[in-house]
Amino acid sequence: MQRFLGFMFISLLLLACGQTAGQNIESAANEMQVAQAVPTDKPTPKATAKPRPTNTPRPTAKPKPTRTPRPTATATPIPEPVILSGVGQTVTDPFMPPSPVSIIKLTHTGRRNFIVKAYTGNDESYLVNEIGRYTGSRVLYGDSSSFLEINADGEWTVEIVPIALDQAAANGFSGTGDLVSGLFMPSKEGPIPFQFSHNGDSNFIVQVTCQGGMDYAQNEIGTVDGSAIVKFSEGPCLWDVQADGDWTISPK
Repeated sequence: MQRFLGFMFISLLLLACGQTAGQNIESAANEMQVAQAVPTDKPTPKATAKPRPTNTPRPTAKPKPTRTPRPTATATPIPEPVILSGVGQTVTDPFMPPSPVSIIKLTHTGRRNFIVKAYTGNDESYLVNEIGRYTGSRVLYGDSSSFLEINADGEWTVEIVPIALDQAAANGFSGTGDLVSGLFMPSKEGPIPFQFSHNGDSNFIVQVTCQGGMDYAQNEIGTVDGSAIVKFSEGPCLWDVQADGDWTISPK
């Protein structure tokens, strides 16, 4: 509002100045007309010779517009992975996850508990709670400063990478142990029947997490061979599997 009033004030000021200049020009013109109407005793001067016209230069050719080069596409660099390693019980130094959804790959060579807990911002989550040797992948959400609390009795490694795209996972997923798929768009939203198998002795948990919500498709212990409904919401989605044996997920 102040800017508008200021603009109006400046416009009125300029308008007033314009009117004053116009009045001055009008007064000067009137004075010249009066001066030309008053006769004088001086002889009328002879007309001067009309100057010859000068050659008007031809207009130069208008230059052709130059083409503006199109901007070249610049590939977005893939963030560097976060690599951590150690022995035994450790709280890691803070790190920045490479993307809002990252895959965290873990290994452990000890014989006792291997428990990994993630702290991202104000959120905390259990990633692993196993005994003995371990090799698997879990999902890490968030892109703010994070650290891990690790309880182990042997050597361990951690590699955190940005999640990739994997449209093939919309038609099924398979593996061994804990594993997370890449991002995919479901074939449709809503309930879809899938076939599940697992030959391990411990937990078999299958979770599908989408942009629009999450659904537990399996939460069993031991061997599994059957079908169940998977409820897909708005994509993209990912499979998050916890298991201790070989397993398969396929549309029925």
